[in-house]
Amino acid sequence: MILISQPSPEDVHILQHLNHEVFLDNQKYDDDLVMGWALSKAGERYFSRLLSGKGNVCFIAYDGQIPVGYIACSPKKVSYRKSRYLEIDNMGVVPAYRSKGIGTKLVSRVKQWAKQHHYQKLFVNSYFHNSKAIAFYRRNGFAEIDLGLEMGV
Repeated sequence: MILISQPSPEDVHILQHLNHEVFLDNQKYDDDLVMGWALSKAGERYFSRLLSGKGNVCFIAYDGQIPVGYIACSPKKVSYRKSRYLEIDNMGVVPAYRSKGIGTKLVSRVKQWAKQHHYQKLFVNSYFHNSKAIAFYRRNGFAEIDLGLEMGV
């Protein structure tokens, strides 16, 4: 049975290892990724701030004692829009546990938390060519709002 729990600051290394594992396949969408980043000191600082920052929230999915997925969110300021936003900064499920409803449970738990904390909208970015992630977010009620573009200089 999958249980969703809110981690403590001492669980920073669990988040680092989950992030590292779930994003290994993202190289095919972004050749600019620093693949060891999650396990670096910079990654540790990032996840520590997520766990201790005001308004941030994280949840970890466990199969027994095994962490199998996570979601990490922070407030998003959008000065030209009326709603109060919570952004899914990153989330993922380890490959062996994908397509088993764990991601949906994580999004549902964040949605519940966001409502309790008076947010009106959830926001997430995905790689344009990551069709599985985009389909997942659509199935969970997200819709396209913009398109981000970049170029080298």
